[in-house]
Amino acid sequence: ARTLAAVRAEAKRLPTIVPVWQAYGLLLDAELARAEGRTNPDLWGRAAVAFEQAGRPYETALAQCGWAAALLDAHADRSAAAGPLARAHALAAGLGARPLAEETEQLAARARIALDADPGRAALTGPDTDPVRALGLTPREQDVLRLVAAGHTNRRIAEELYISPKTASVHVSNILGKLGVSGRTEAAATAHRLRLFSDPAA
Repeated sequence: ARTLAAVRAEAKRLPTIVPVWQAYGLLLDAELARAEGRTNPDLWGRAAVAFEQAGRPYETALAQCGWAAALLDAHADRSAAAGPLARAHALAAGLGARPLAEETEQLAARARIALDADPGRAALTGPDTDPVRALGLTPREQDVLRLVAAGHTNRRIAEELYISPKTASVHVSNILGKLGVSGRTEAAATAHRLRLFSDPAA
């Protein structure tokens, strides 16, 4: 405990001016939380997004893998971990980072998540093969994703669904996490690629 406290204290002194340093700070916080026996999927998710925005594919894969593990440790629906885990595996395999790729494969096997080369195609093993249900999207998140795929802004989504823009933003953030993507464009592309909606919004 003293060692972890010392590491945390030293970490607070590190500069965070550059975005990639901020990403490493989030990763360190996530690792410290795990070492302390605390599960914090949010930290891992934020680290994954930060590394992706900073153009660091290996660290992105590492954080995505940690994100998936944290979601599973938190007893979240395993479908929520499918997207981050598949993206971690695809990135690791593409980089030739075999140890990390094997770690994602082992985690997927334990969680009974079928990996695919396309991170948007991760699915749960078992009788439920509906892609929307496999991704763990709630009915409201499905409505929001349909509108995101149609190119609507949060304000437009809020108007369409009679919710506040802030609530729409929260739904979009949850959707990005479940799909394992970092932005609306990727989410829309995944929805179209998987043909999640046969009748896209106008």
